[in-house]
Amino acid sequence: MLTKTIVVHLEDTELGRARVATAAALAARNGAHLTGLFLSLEDFDGDLYGRARGRALQSAREDRLAQESLDARLHFEEACKAAALKSYRFASEIGEDEKDLEAHARAADLLIVSDVQERTLEDRFVRGLPETLALSSGMPVLVLPQEFTGAFDLKNILVAWKSSREAVRAVRDNLTLLRDAAKVTVLSVGTSEETGLLPAEQVMHFLERHGVNAELRKDYGDSQAGQVIINTAEELEAEAVIMGANGHPSWRNLILGNTTRYVLRHHRMPLILSH
Repeated sequence: MLTKTIVVHLEDTELGRARVATAAALAARNGAHLTGLFLSLEDFDGDLYGRARGRALQSAREDRLAQESLDARLHFEEACKAAALKSYRFASEIGEDEKDLEAHARAADLLIVSDVQERTLEDRFVRGLPETLALSSGMPVLVLPQEFTGAFDLKNILVAWKSSREAVRAVRDNLTLLRDAAKVTVLSVGTSEETGLLPAEQVMHFLERHGVNAELRKDYGDSQAGQVIINTAEELEAEAVIMGANGHPSWRNLILGNTTRYVLRHHRMPLILSH
């Protein structure tokens, strides 16, 4: 995949600013357009506090969001100028769910979000973005762990392989990244029945024909697949994990595969998900 259009989720927080720095550096390296989207929930029900107090609280909330949006915009544009990006755009949306972010990302090649710790209702919304967007956006989603800072320049990548449509999509979506990496390890994980439909050896031949020099590891033991992926990534000191996101998006609900959920909750390195 040639990355020429990137969308990054903006927040007026230290985590958000670190994410912008990563996105701007990635866009500069790829000569890509970068869209920064400030997104917030607007679900405040002022009637719960009475008409007068509700209006006052609503007004205060709108003022706060407007200021946060402005601060995020100023930082985003400053970061884009510092990275000498030729093409970038800021957008701000106040909505009820992730649909606004999906809409802005439909014509993009990559969507960048982060994990956060849940402290507020906004955090709970952002916390659910990675899995929701991975299953519904139709594009690769780069999930940065909370502690991640710096450039996204991968030299050592772990590919979590399983015989599934999602895993195939993850490999195809990221051929350019895999080709540019110095070290690629394909981890065939799960049960022998799950991996036998499309043996990992065939995937290795596919990668080789695309100029990717990869090593194969297999783990068909009794351990939980997600735990095996995380342990292997840490053992290899992988700079990122590429994997398919298994699950089914439904109206206002999400049914996420156990392996995907485990990796999302425990990864300490960037995670690239495709569905």
